[in-house]
Amino acid sequence: MGNWKKVFRAFTLVAVIALLASCFSFPGIGNPLTDALEKRANAEVASAIGISQMTRKMMFSVVYTQIFFIGGFNAAYYDLEETQGTIWRLESTDEDGKVSFVEAERALLKKLPNGDSWWFLAWRDEEQSFEFEVLFDKDLNPIRMRYYNEDVKRIEEAKFDPPSKNADPKKETTPPPKAESADYKTLDDFYKSTKAKTTKETIKITSGTWACTRIEWSIYDEDEKATYHYVWWIDTKATGGLVKFEWTKSGSKEKLKGELISIKKGYTTKFKSF
Repeated sequence: MGNWKKVFRAFTLVAVIALLASCFSFPGIGNPLTDALEKRANAEVASAIGISQMTRKMMFSVVYTQIFFIGGFNAAYYDLEETQGTIWRLESTDEDGKVSFVEAERALLKKLPNGDSWWFLAWRDEEQSFEFEVLFDKDLNPIRMRYYNEDVKRIEEAKFDPPSKNADPKKETTPPPKAESADYKTLDDFYKSTKAKTTKETIKITSGTWACTRIEWSIYDEDEKATYHYVWWIDTKATGGLVKFEWTKSGSKEKLKGELISIKKGYTTKFKSF
């Protein structure tokens, strides 16, 4: 359950590192630089020593694991056609009752003959926006990513090492943990394994009207002494199957919910990746 909480904490960490990137300067130069030139110079230094890239890699790790496993639903069901993508709106409520919104976007841009594929991933909240084009191998391990660095006004690229059990998670070239997929070949297998309660329900949301199987199930967390309750709405006619979800925690205001708001085709590269 902890993944969605890490998402919003990660924004804070990213902001701190971004602040560090703005602290570099060039003292001792005869004529003082203008604010604009100094900011550009600092951004170039940050880019050159990898700080800009590091913040984006950190954010990509969050985006990758969340979008490929959105709502906690089996990632294997998120099959997309080439140039097709989905957009989700997520609403998070913290322990104090504060509500935050995030828009998550995912699209399959291009399949390559060797089984690799280019994807577009985006994560947008009320204040920030992160967009990536990522080359994955056939097992959806990231190989390299491209993004637009607004600080230095250019497209940049970061590469990842091949996945390894002994990889140092702190190393910048280590790929993020792969989004896990529950080992269920069919939804019926899942129902039997989790003893989930299933009913039929037609819902109308932003992306349309869906004839869904409503799935409810709960998990008791021994460490937190709390029960997490999950509800999924699944229509097999929808891209990815899942169209809506809700998570709640007993004895707390914390909750997360999301819904599919758009399915569209025609995506292409924004960062000249292919």
